[in-house]
Amino acid sequence: MLNRLDIAIATTCCGVGFWLIAAGCVPQDRQPVRGKTKAADTGYQVGVDATLLEEGRQTYAIYCVGCHGENGDGKGPAAAVMHPKPRDFTNAKFKFSSRRNGDLPTDRNLFDTITNGLKGTAMPPWKLLPERQRWSLVAYLKTFSDKWELYDVAPVIPVVEDPYAASPDKSEAIARGAAVYHGLAQCWTCHPAYAARDRINAYHEAMGLPRREFFRENLDNAVARISTDDSVVFVPDFRRDLLRAGTSVEVLYRSIAAGITGTAMPTWVDSIETQSNAGDQITTRGDLWALAYYVQSLTEQRPPLLAAADITIRDREMIVSQDDWVAKIGDSLRSEMGGDDDEEEEEEEEE
Repeated sequence: MLNRLDIAIATTCCGVGFWLIAAGCVPQDRQPVRGKTKAADTGYQVGVDATLLEEGRQTYAIYCVGCHGENGDGKGPAAAVMHPKPRDFTNAKFKFSSRRNGDLPTDRNLFDTITNGLKGTAMPPWKLLPERQRWSLVAYLKTFSDKWELYDVAPVIPVVEDPYAASPDKSEAIARGAAVYHGLAQCWTCHPAYAARDRINAYHEAMGLPRREFFRENLDNAVARISTDDSVVFVPDFRRDLLRAGTSVEVLYRSIAAGITGTAMPTWVDSIETQSNAGDQITTRGDLWALAYYVQSLTEQRPPLLAAADITIRDREMIVSQDDWVAKIGDSLRSEMGGDDDEEEEEEEEE
């Protein structure tokens, strides 16, 4: 039998525990996982995961349903007037992730996006929500797609040591990033080129690449691409446009190394290392940091305000198919290698 003192102590402990949970005081290293409502051994309590999910459902209904929709499909009442459109949680494609292009993000990635918002979109930062509520949203939005249950957890990308971290002067990193940007990575195929054509060819030659005879038109502008969900993606001009996930060098490294799911931005961490025919190292994974510093330097050149004449209105009419310059480069490379294979076959048939 419990005496009155035992009952009083138990009641006090339960009350303190309740208010700690309500205040969002949960261990910071806790990773909420998706769970299913299941009665505990006592017969009436539910598990922590189920409680978190229910809290996430209620929070989502208050703050998120207007844009992302009741079914999490990105078709809320306000979505019709938004560009870019709100995220569709049912396909589980999230752009900003610590995992490779196409893989599911980590819980921390989702939490950070909810916390910090996405610049240049209607997604605001939700830092005012208690931390527990933000974690509850992470748990709940994962219920909209069965991919979280069907796919194994993929490894996060490796974060190599930053070779420029100890130097207060980042000019060397920026110069190296410019060379990789315009040379090996050829980021100007989608993003603007920030160097003249002759300079780009100099970068190519320095990395053992052939000179370019053809370049796309409007080389100093970004182009529009089609995402995997058939929507238009306006590739950012780093001197003009806001970057969704931010401009810290760590965030830029992540986006460059991991790629951006649903877009043409590839995973560079697996292909940045190259060697010459003689076996000399041309580029390394450390060059991903150089790229990050270079892109960051470009964002710092963005004017605080644009004049009315400098504002460009972009819409779906900007859809770009394969540019003519791609075919021209292909023809040029084939001629360097000895001509077109089809023409050789035709000549053999005539003989």
